[in-house]
Amino acid sequence: MKHQKVIIVGGGLAGLYAAYLLEQQRIPYLLLESSARLGGRILGAQSKQQPEHYFDLGPAWIFPHQKKIQGLVKQLGIALFEQYASGDVLYQMSEQQPPKRIKGAGDLQLLKMQGGSQSLISALQLSVDKNKIQLNHEITRIERQANLWQLAVSHNGIEQTFSSDELMLAMPPRIIAKYLMNKHWLSQLLISDLQNSQTWMAGQAKFVATYATPFWREKGLSGQLFSQTGPMVETHDASTDPHQNHGLFGFIGWPSSRRSQMSEQQMKDACVAQLVSCYGPDALDFTECFFKDWAEDEFTCTSKDRLEASRHPEFTLSEHQQELNALHLHLIGSEFASMDPGYLEGALDAVQRSTLGVCS
Repeated sequence: MKHQKVIIVGGGLAGLYAAYLLEQQRIPYLLLESSARLGGRILGAQSKQQPEHYFDLGPAWIFPHQKKIQGLVKQLGIALFEQYASGDVLYQMSEQQPPKRIKGAGDLQLLKMQGGSQSLISALQLSVDKNKIQLNHEITRIERQANLWQLAVSHNGIEQTFSSDELMLAMPPRIIAKYLMNKHWLSQLLISDLQNSQTWMAGQAKFVATYATPFWREKGLSGQLFSQTGPMVETHDASTDPHQNHGLFGFIGWPSSRRSQMSEQQMKDACVAQLVSCYGPDALDFTECFFKDWAEDEFTCTSKDRLEASRHPEFTLSEHQQELNALHLHLIGSEFASMDPGYLEGALDAVQRSTLGVCS
C-alpha cells in the first residue's frame, strides 16, 4: 500500500490548484485522475491555425468581480482580454422567419483567457511535479479505516491501494455521493445533501465552429444570437485572441433526452444549419466544428443531472464542517464554494478554504 500525507482525487481546476498550493507549502501529496487528461470541465478543442490555442468547450468567462481567478491567471502569466461584443444582436423567433437584428449588443463585461481556458490547466500542470500526478487511475472504492483513508484504484486493469492522512475530493457532489453511499462513518444528512446538489452545467452541451475570418464582425454583428428554436439558444464570439483565431460558440437548448437520440454529426449539422439560417452562407465556410455533450460525460454528469432543469449549486458546507474536520475530509469542487459556486472562481475559493486546514 502506497501512503501519502494528502491524496487529491480529481484533476480538474480544483484538484490541480490544490496540488499547486500544497507544493508551495512543501506538503507531500498525490493527485489521482480517473480519465486520460487533466482539466475536468475545462476542455479545449485545439486550433489548427494556432496549435497553442484551444476553443473552449467548457467554461470560458471570468466576471469582473472574480478577483481570485484573475489573480491566478496573472500570476501564471496568462493574458486576459474582453469578450467581443461590439455590434448588433440577432433574435431568432422562428425557423420560418429571418432573425431580427437589434442595434448594439452593449458591453458584456466578461473576460477570457488568451488561448482559451485550457491555457490555465497547462500552466498549472507545468507548475507542479509531474511525478505526483497519476492519470487513468480510476477510484473504485473509498474507505476510512484506523484513522486513515484507503482508496482502491484501477489502473490499466490492475487494482492498487493507496492510503492518506487527508483526503481532498475535487469532484462534483453527486459524483462524490456515488463513492461514499452506505458508509457507516458518514452521516446520512451529508450523503443526502451531496445527492441533492446539482452539478453546475452537467446536463448542458456546447458547440463551436471556427472560421478563417470573423465574417460576422465584418457585417457589424457581435456574434450574439438568442433563439427560441434551437438547437442553440444563444451564440457568442468564440475567438481565443482579440485579433485572430476566430469562431462562434453556442449553448445547446435542446434537452439531453433529445440530444441522445442524435449522433454527434447530426448535432453538428443542426448547429451549422442554424448558423447559416441566422448569419448567412458565410457560416457554412467553417474550418472546423466541435461538439461536447457534458450529459454524456461519466465523470461529470449523473442521471439525476440529466433530468433536472439547470440551477446554480447551493451546498451549505458549514453545516457539515465539524463532521468533515473529524474525518480529515475536504470537499474542494467548485460546487462547495461559498462564493461563485460552479464557476472557475468558485473552484479557487473552495480549494483555498480547504488547504488552510491541511496546511495548519
